[in-house]
Amino acid sequence: MHVKEDEVLAGLSEITFFGGTGGIGGNKILVEAGDARFFLDHGQSFSFGNRFFTGWLSPRESRTGLKDYLALNLIPPVQGLYSARVLEGTCLEHGAPAFDAIFISHVHYDHLAHLRFVDADIPVHMGITTKRMLDSWECTSSGVNFGPHDYHAFKTGNIVHVGDCDIEPVHVDHSTPAAYGLIVHAPEGAIVYTGDLRLHGPMAHMTRDFIDKAKEAEPVAMICEGTRVAPVETRKDTSEHQVLAGAINTVKRARELVIVSFYNRDVDRIKTYHQVAVATGRQFVVSMKVAHLIKSLVDDPGIIVPDPFSDPHMLVYKRTLKRFFKWQKEIMSSDEAIVDANYIHEHQEELILHLDFTHFNEIIDIQPNPGSIYINSMSEPFSEDDIEDLVKDNWLQHFQVERVQLHASGHCSMDEIFSMVNEINPNVVFPVHTEHPMLFMGNVTPEVKVPTAGEKFTV
Repeated sequence: MHVKEDEVLAGLSEITFFGGTGGIGGNKILVEAGDARFFLDHGQSFSFGNRFFTGWLSPRESRTGLKDYLALNLIPPVQGLYSARVLEGTCLEHGAPAFDAIFISHVHYDHLAHLRFVDADIPVHMGITTKRMLDSWECTSSGVNFGPHDYHAFKTGNIVHVGDCDIEPVHVDHSTPAAYGLIVHAPEGAIVYTGDLRLHGPMAHMTRDFIDKAKEAEPVAMICEGTRVAPVETRKDTSEHQVLAGAINTVKRARELVIVSFYNRDVDRIKTYHQVAVATGRQFVVSMKVAHLIKSLVDDPGIIVPDPFSDPHMLVYKRTLKRFFKWQKEIMSSDEAIVDANYIHEHQEELILHLDFTHFNEIIDIQPNPGSIYINSMSEPFSEDDIEDLVKDNWLQHFQVERVQLHASGHCSMDEIFSMVNEINPNVVFPVHTEHPMLFMGNVTPEVKVPTAGEKFTV
């Protein structure tokens, strides 16, 4: 991956797109303005490595660091970015850190996964609640380790000074709490970065705050997500309130166990199914991993969540394992809130059970009664031959469990994205995090520049 310069715009600030181009996720955007050099996000795309690795053929990251990724041009050979540990034996020599900071917009993997390669001396800035969630994620997930970093936490209203630039984080609504858009106040004019955001969620006013602030900054450039920008919209434009109403109706007609799947760090969805449990007189049973996350947020002043160990409408599910990690043993010390497969089986009509697809074999131990209901409260499959979804249906059909789809996207619709760009009205907009960046052209008023991997623009 080679950096190529495109001096198409007059000015002094430069933006280089090392990731986030040509697909969903993997945002990794370098801003150089005045004497400041910093990244906006440092993620891994959903298609990362798919051209070279599949099945049993996997990268040798644990043994050889970045060697495979650099050799296959999957990671940009940027001097002064990576740690000495991951560069050992590669074609790139380790050098002193050459960047002032990395700003993380939110806690999703496609926006922060490559922090694990970064030199520990480069400061990493993220939301206060983001850091709490990151700590829980690392604690409860084997193999998830982003390494040591010089972390700094921010919140809306803070200004982070980096050289000649002031970076202003502004909260947005997304499918995880503590998501932020960023406004870079640079010497040659403001640069706006959306991160990921939506306008149909329970905290839509936060996204509205960001749009107002971004418009007020009169930006020279806008880096805008376009996840749902597509020729044909395949997703229903459902709100979280509609998910809540639909789930209540579904659970009210259920006579047996209700099972639900959603993303582990979607705290809004966790709160939604807690509300469903309250409204239907059931108890909401969450995994130990989800319980750990919620517990880590209970005393966070910026968010309100139920305590999984004291709330009368919540229980925590203990899988049958040969051994338990320390964090799991600590959770199991709350005996009254902990239940197992036998308890679930014997109290099916009283419960809503959160179960990840990767833990579907727990269904064998639970033995749900025929007529139980499964709510898929996450994205619909991207294609009709999605293997994971086909396997999921095989499990549900085998145990005679009805399937229901209820989900609200974490991203703005295409029309909302275009309307937001026009309202903020930057001089130029760079579409990222999208498979169809060309659709911005002709649908927004500002000039559209579609970046490719490694491309540099001056603004």
